[in-house]
Amino acid sequence: MSQTLSIIIVDDMQFSRAVLRNELRKLGYDDIRLAASGDEVLRMCNERYADLILADWVMPTMNGLQLLKAVRQQDQARDWYTAFILFTAKEEQHAMLEAFRHGVDDYLVKPVQPDELAARVYGAGRISNLQNGLLQTSNALHAANRELLASNQIDALTGLGNRHYAEQRLHSMLRHTRERTGALCGILIRINELSHIRETYGHDCVDELLTSFTLRLRNSVRPTDVIARYAKATFAVLTLHGEQQHACDRQLKNLIQTLGTQTYQTSCAEIAINISAGINVYRHGAVAVTPDDFLLRAERNLAAFRQADHTLSFAT
Repeated sequence: MSQTLSIIIVDDMQFSRAVLRNELRKLGYDDIRLAASGDEVLRMCNERYADLILADWVMPTMNGLQLLKAVRQQDQARDWYTAFILFTAKEEQHAMLEAFRHGVDDYLVKPVQPDELAARVYGAGRISNLQNGLLQTSNALHAANRELLASNQIDALTGLGNRHYAEQRLHSMLRHTRERTGALCGILIRINELSHIRETYGHDCVDELLTSFTLRLRNSVRPTDVIARYAKATFAVLTLHGEQQHACDRQLKNLIQTLGTQTYQTSCAEIAINISAGINVYRHGAVAVTPDDFLLRAERNLAAFRQADHTLSFAT
């Protein structure tokens, strides 16, 4: 059965290269390239990525560990991960430890046994696939963030969406609630007297505070909830509930408890904050509202909460 793995075998001994290639072909690997030197490997990798390199340790000009270093540098520049197996006649324990300290993924002692080769290549292939899958996911997230930045929808400090982002998501969430069922809950949470905190502790510590607040907020909501930095000191949480009003009230209470029960540690001091909250709920079956109307009601409720001196202050 054909195995989908791109492999390069490098050894200055032609016979050794041929033996390994034949064993790998018996295992079903077809995409195999042979190289006689490290420089040749680097050229091959530039032409087409490899998933796995099988390299002899002792080679003239560039040995296996030197090649490993060059491959890692090459991979870093192109967001790729090449699994690396080193093989050698060295059987000493310290040699194996040295190889792993340099970052090899696995180690084989000559003469290489077919069953051992099969197991190590299979394992290295899984490492390569996993690492490259993670890199692709990470690159996709970075691309999404760049797209948000380009469309002015992300807050640079917290990494959250900004007000524009919240308004766009709110539009689709209102439509979802109108056409289906349940309730849409919108919560605005304001850190009061943030300017006073900035005057007391400075800009850097306020940035630390906001970053910590954001992390605590992220950990307090469901993955499907939308959170955004709505204004300098105000954060928005938009969430869909299959239930009605009491589910939104419960979420508001939980958020206030989580965000306010402990002080926030910064490099300047432990900072206690007081927060205000405003909530608005749109239920399935209600008269349609625009995102602007929905947010305006939440803002009014937030202002009324503050004017009534219902600010919530917590500190340990």
